[in-house]
Amino acid sequence: MVQPNRKLQLSNGYLFEFEQLSRVLHFLAAHLAEKRIFRKDIQESTGLSNRQIESVVSIGCALGLIKPGTQVLTQTGAAIAVHDIFLERIGTLQWCHYQGAGHYRNLVWYEIFNHILLAERVITESGWLASLRNSLSGQYTDRTIGKHLHEEVRFIVDAYLNRSFKKLEILQQNSDGRLYRRRHLQVEPPILCAMIYDYAADSGERLLQVREITEAKGSPSLLFGFDETTFRHAIERLHENGWVRYESTHDLDQVRLRDGSSALTFLKLYYEDTGYEPEQKEVC
Repeated sequence: MVQPNRKLQLSNGYLFEFEQLSRVLHFLAAHLAEKRIFRKDIQESTGLSNRQIESVVSIGCALGLIKPGTQVLTQTGAAIAVHDIFLERIGTLQWCHYQGAGHYRNLVWYEIFNHILLAERVITESGWLASLRNSLSGQYTDRTIGKHLHEEVRFIVDAYLNRSFKKLEILQQNSDGRLYRRRHLQVEPPILCAMIYDYAADSGERLLQVREITEAKGSPSLLFGFDETTFRHAIERLHENGWVRYESTHDLDQVRLRDGSSALTFLKLYYEDTGYEPEQKEVC
């Protein structure tokens, strides 16, 4: 049986058109007071077809920007729509990568970044397909495995090699077509902090063990390629800023979150604090 709450057909055959998502976010941001927005209203405003709206909203939900069912903005979606409507800033792209690749519900996206790319073998897009087909065999119809799975893999490859996610340089491709992950260690500090608070919120914890975070599927450290040492250094920076408490004495190696703060706290800091200066990106 298919595990509940996992979505294989995320893109519905479309590629990740960031400009289309921006148009939808712009419309939704103008209707923040609405409790529900219908697809036909989005269609009339944006000029996109019904199928395109379905795809764009699905992608927006996968990124945690749009609420499923009601099609209104989430709090983080509203913050991004106000401050970075075109999804251009590196911190926005880092946050969106974490949301898309880190959510178990986004089946293909999650499996690629939390399982396939962690293997030592460097394989091609067709190799990804073979691996996914093998793991999903018997859970879906032959048509879904044959057609829709290929579309979802193409969606991921195109998003990271040809679209705005290319700026992250996380997914790379050799001249022979083989795909591999490149570590992206210079995550914007407020965005990394927002990820840690979001990750903790999913488990309801306010105290996290560093080693457990670095090894956990869907964690920011895993999705950006941090090992324990580099992740500790990043945590120390957050501790120095007073955003978390890093407890490393008396055999402790843990992160304690600050009461009253959340992921949204640090997303707003990234977008609104005029005293914050983005660091130069350094990819290893």
